[in-house]
Amino acid sequence: MKKITIIGMGFLMEYIFPCVRGLNGEDTPRLVNAVTADAGDLEGKRERLKIPVLLNDSLTALRTLEPDWIFFAPPPTVALGLVETCLKPYCEQCRAAGRPLPVLFAFPPKPAGAYYQEQLGGDLAVVNIIPNMISTVGSEPVPAESCHLITYPKRDNFTPEMKRELEELLRPMGRPLVVEPDKILPVLSAEIGTHPLTELAEVAARALTDAGTPADYPAAASSMRFWHQKKRGFRSQYSNNVREDAVPDAGAREKMNAVLDCWYDALTHFLLDAGMDAEGAKRLLDPLFDLYLHEAQLETREEIVAKARKDATPGGMLELCLECYHEDIEPLLYRVLSAAGPVAGEDLERLNRLIRLAASDVVRRGKGLTGGTADAFTPEHHAVLFGALARRTLEAFGDAAPALLQRAVERYGRERGGRMAQRAAQWGVEPDMLAYLAFSEWRYPHHFVKSVESRQPVYTTLVHQCPWCRAWKEHGQQEYGPWYCRYVDEALVKGFNPQLELKVHSNLSEGADSCRFEWKGLAMTQDNARRLQELSQRLGDSCLKNCRSSPSGWATAA
Repeated sequence: MKKITIIGMGFLMEYIFPCVRGLNGEDTPRLVNAVTADAGDLEGKRERLKIPVLLNDSLTALRTLEPDWIFFAPPPTVALGLVETCLKPYCEQCRAAGRPLPVLFAFPPKPAGAYYQEQLGGDLAVVNIIPNMISTVGSEPVPAESCHLITYPKRDNFTPEMKRELEELLRPMGRPLVVEPDKILPVLSAEIGTHPLTELAEVAARALTDAGTPADYPAAASSMRFWHQKKRGFRSQYSNNVREDAVPDAGAREKMNAVLDCWYDALTHFLLDAGMDAEGAKRLLDPLFDLYLHEAQLETREEIVAKARKDATPGGMLELCLECYHEDIEPLLYRVLSAAGPVAGEDLERLNRLIRLAASDVVRRGKGLTGGTADAFTPEHHAVLFGALARRTLEAFGDAAPALLQRAVERYGRERGGRMAQRAAQWGVEPDMLAYLAFSEWRYPHHFVKSVESRQPVYTTLVHQCPWCRAWKEHGQQEYGPWYCRYVDEALVKGFNPQLELKVHSNLSEGADSCRFEWKGLAMTQDNARRLQELSQRLGDSCLKNCRSSPSGWATAA
């Protein structure tokens, strides 16, 4: 049994809390306490976990319990501040009292263990842990296929017994995979790069069906999983009801398998370029490819998407990976899988390049999670500025304020749309709805979670998480957000071309589950999707007001 203080009791720590309870049993309420920044769910966490949970008072939690282990899991953006204001004074107090330092389990991938030792002392025993987030598929536990990424610093103060305790703690939810400090971000990026394989099964089923070869989501996953196991000599020890002929058409299977092999080769070479050996890359990727295809085989897409939304840290690496997939990789996959004949070599080369670019961008996002140079102008700045202006307008102009705000936002939207139309004219592009999607002045995929509700007969998209809404909430400006969202997007479209119409059916800022955009008159057919992709590639970053707001290497359409 161990005394444990959990700093940052959010979704991740609640997810692994059964491991803590498994370690300490009925003594858990006495041996474990936690700290959260979520005032709204404070009582809920206390009730669910049955342990003391403090609000924003990490130092008191440490001094009260004097833990053997600290689970350190704040958002990466606040981790450095807590090291200075909480962990450092507590470690100094331990040394002054002659007590051993607690063992530090650091769950953000950055900073690395060496940083904690620099700040808290070279005698600190610290390990970075990136827990496995898929411990079951359907209702079946899959700990041997899922892995926790574990990184000890070069000055490794963990004894063999301490390492055994860590592995035993986490074993019920996945196997350990120890990664060297300088390789953790590339390995994590490659692991994240396997998540969209569930989406590959979806786009394969949709593309094949549209091309006249009916296939459903589980069948596409089963057939690709059969191929993966056969090609790589991998055998799952779990439910293995895979069938090559789940997709009966041999030509369709060949296309899916070519895409799957391209994906595997891209991530393998990405890892080799990062200094990992071929056997290590295979040991990581073989079970992960099987795991995510297994998930697509047994779970609905809605269940998988819901889990991804919970797992994705706002502004984090998984979120960027999924954004890159939906914006650039998915249209290419649909085109090659729905086309007649085998996949062209140049298309496989492009897919390989896009996957490796995505992995590289995800690494860069990981390196910047704890700080660095901020974007010159972000949605947070934009949202808070609007919130301040809206608040002052409502205070100053009384009953006239609502009409003033509406006119101001509509004028702003029409001006932006008009600038976009001027650029389209300069490029000789007809100002239709596809061009509107391509000629955006700025694109900021960070923090967005989006999906497509319908491609035909009318293209309809959903936004499930939005950085503007998040900023208004974090800065106490929720009441002002609707004044922006009600009018801006429809005005942008009208400014671009008065003959076009966008219908915004719902807004997150007004309490809806998603923003729902109906792009009137636009069907996202295969030809239109190809035209949008080609136009976006031609434009690159040329239309963006601030290219530093867009991930390096990605020129994407909304």
